[in-house]
Amino acid sequence: MPFLVVEEKGNSRHFPIRGRQVSFGRSPDNDVMLVDEKASRHHCVLNLTPENTFVLRDLQSRNGTYLKGEKVLEVPLQVGEWFQIGQAKIYLYSEESSAFETHNAIEAISPQTLPQASPVAVGINEALGALAYACAEDTPKAFLDAAAQFVGRIIPGMRVCLAVAAKDGSAEPRAFFNFISGTPADELPAFFKATANRLVQGKAKTQVKPRSGDYPPCVFVPLKCGERALGVLYIERERKEAEINDVQVRLLENASILASAMLGASESRRNETLLDERLEDTQHQLDELRKEMEARLDLQTAELTAMRVEAQSRTGPVHKFDYSEIIGNSAGMHEVFRMLDKVTDLPVPVLIQGESGTGKELVARALHFNSGRAAKGRFVAENCAALPETLLESELFGYTKGSFTGADRDKEGLFGLANGGTIFLDEIGEISLAMQAKLLRVLEEGEVRPIGAKASKKVDFRLVAATNKDLAEEVRKGGFRQDLFFRINVVTIRLPALRERKEDIPMLVDHFLKRASMESGIAPPKLDRGVLRALMTYSWPGNVRELENELKKLVALSDGKKVEASALSPQLRQVAEEESLSEVAGSLKDVVENIEKRKILEALDRTKGNKSRAAEVLGLSRLGLRKKMERYEINYD
Repeated sequence: MPFLVVEEKGNSRHFPIRGRQVSFGRSPDNDVMLVDEKASRHHCVLNLTPENTFVLRDLQSRNGTYLKGEKVLEVPLQVGEWFQIGQAKIYLYSEESSAFETHNAIEAISPQTLPQASPVAVGINEALGALAYACAEDTPKAFLDAAAQFVGRIIPGMRVCLAVAAKDGSAEPRAFFNFISGTPADELPAFFKATANRLVQGKAKTQVKPRSGDYPPCVFVPLKCGERALGVLYIERERKEAEINDVQVRLLENASILASAMLGASESRRNETLLDERLEDTQHQLDELRKEMEARLDLQTAELTAMRVEAQSRTGPVHKFDYSEIIGNSAGMHEVFRMLDKVTDLPVPVLIQGESGTGKELVARALHFNSGRAAKGRFVAENCAALPETLLESELFGYTKGSFTGADRDKEGLFGLANGGTIFLDEIGEISLAMQAKLLRVLEEGEVRPIGAKASKKVDFRLVAATNKDLAEEVRKGGFRQDLFFRINVVTIRLPALRERKEDIPMLVDHFLKRASMESGIAPPKLDRGVLRALMTYSWPGNVRELENELKKLVALSDGKKVEASALSPQLRQVAEEESLSEVAGSLKDVVENIEKRKILEALDRTKGNKSRAAEVLGLSRLGLRKKMERYEINYD
């Protein structure tokens, strides 16, 4: 029959396994009730499988179940192995005789003191197991806990408190072993603080206090490293009637040497952790500084480019046609103008590609009004995405009277109106496949049949189409007809996004400010330097259209006065504030600190004061965030 041996707090208990499952925990309804404070009420179970093997399963305990130093959830357990819950160890044996093998610390005691050391009933492996726990965890707290547990396991029936010497010269209780409640500091005797504080001062020696009133006998052992006081070990008997003899005091003093080493290891590990955090903070500051310097360099580059372009504009490239309606003097726009010079008079379809708001209709108008078609026909335009399919068909092809309900007269379609001229179809990538087939027929045959008409009529037009989609990709996915794509993609003109030609922004700003001011009947307002920098730095996802709308709003809110950053849209206001902050007088350190403080406040606002989430957003540890908040005197409750 298999057996379990539970070694806990210096005692060994023997349990035969009679059922298919054994439960462990602090609750009395468990098969094996534990007293270790780190055990949950229902901690884990050991199941016997149909194949007569054992499986250990953790019940989502608070402090975890450990096998071979590793935290486990569900794992096979072999006969002869043991697992750990807190400081309690549970061994699995196949025979009763093997379950009673004893390994203790008595062999480590000299024969002369052996009779007096009979209370030592905890094996030396148990005591050293606490040190193994510290090595596995590798944290300052683990080293302190391990030191207290090691001393407590040397002699059964002892409670241990380890107090660390604080900077102000006092002894601060930091680790406990074998205390009863969840607040062990409350169980310490009234004289603990005064005695411990005395022992971390000067050349203190061990103090033994006999049983007194409600307090059991106890020992205070100073912990030192050379002449430096590290802390104090406090050891008391669990039972008031028990005694602490001289042999046990000497044993505790010898154990305190190892406890001092563990305390020193804890201090070193803590200093190492603090150093890592400081290095992390320094690296973060350097990264922020690098980003700030890169942003300022980009801005200066943009300003120099704008100045260069302004100088070049006086003697810029000469183009064949007039493009004064299109504001732009960047290299990207001059490439567009050179392409327009080549294709304006060619009788081929033109496809204009570019993001929304880049000015595709302006380019289409330039194609028409600079060509010979301007004298023969009209320029008509339609946004294909703005109309449903049935209405778009009637708009493009026209209809005859009575062809559908409401058709009370004949209507000429846009293809008919563009006869001799140019038709511009914007967002052509949005039309349906059925409508694409009808459009393809018009392009191939040069004829259009109004809805309800019995015959087609010839039309002479030039097609200019525009899209913000990748039509080649749409063809691959089946969303756009390949034959239609080949028909309209004879010549392609790509318009650069505004972020790709930021040197044009000053010209655009001046143009739109003057036009909006003229429409409003007020003088063009002056822009704060931070506002102009923000307009130059912002990425403009809506391109020229977004810039124009922003400037219209600024003119409307300015009343002819200087425009401050507060009048900008939220996304631009943030950029303006960053730019203004970068201009703050003072050292580079002051600038970095101002940026850090603002970023911390933004993260706290965004997370509604949740410091853990704010630290994650900022890429800091929670301790690192707390230190920065203290340094910048940020109180966020």
